Amino acid sequence: MDFSIIGLSTRDKRVYEALLTIPNSSLRAVAETTNINRGSVYESIKSLRAAGLVNSVTQGKQLRYRAEDPAVLAEILREKQQALQTAGQQLDQYIVRLRTANKIAETRHMAAFYEGDEGLANILRDILSTCRLQKVSLYRVISSPRVSRYLYNNFPNFSRERAKRNLRVRVLRHANPLRATTGLADSRYLAGPKLDDGCYTILYASKMAIITLDKYNSMHGVIIDNASLASVQTRLFDIAWQGASEG
Repeated sequence: MDFSIIGLSTRDKRVYEALLTIPNSSLRAVAETTNINRGSVYESIKSLRAAGLVNSVTQGKQLRYRAEDPAVLAEILREKQQALQTAGQQLDQYIVRLRTANKIAETRHMAAFYEGDEGLANILRDILSTCRLQKVSLYRVISSPRVSRYLYNNFPNFSRERAKRNLRVRVLRHANPLRATTGLADSRYLAGPKLDDGCYTILYASKMAIITLDKYNSMHGVIIDNASLASVQTRLFDIAWQGASEG
């Protein structure tokens, strides 16, 4: 297990594991077992005690340390998960409050530009966060197999995360996908030649994202935050969807 998940270090983990094997140990005994100097062992024990993983007892005039049952780790992780969930809810409320306080108008036009694998990962993250904040359960895509090949390089678990959030996607395709489709995804095919122009369009909530792939396989993307534009493009998509074939 990676102890950094619960806010502890690799050194803390080594000290904790040593205390499990030699209960009621002195600082000196732990230091000798782990080959960590006594000062660092003491700092780790302080951290472990604060986390609830170590307690101390007095034997004679000496202070001894004992590790708590490893099951405590599961409780600590659950507490962290609950804290993160609460923090996420508070963050959503904070974002809404900031937007309201600064009177960000719905008609404001804003475009943000991205490039490369991490830039595309930021677009995918924005889809998840925007749909959550605006309580949208469906978004739309006009796909490009060439773009799809690279789109998920830095966010390979995007489709799984999307499905976990019950976020459905409708995909209009010009050609057969290069990747296997996942849950909560519906596909239809546009009539005409199966051309792939390297342009991938995403319509989600009040935004529209366009991702392009040039002849050098360089990826570029733009997010346009404009509710009116997104609404018009969504209506056009839905008309095309009704006329598209299912396979």
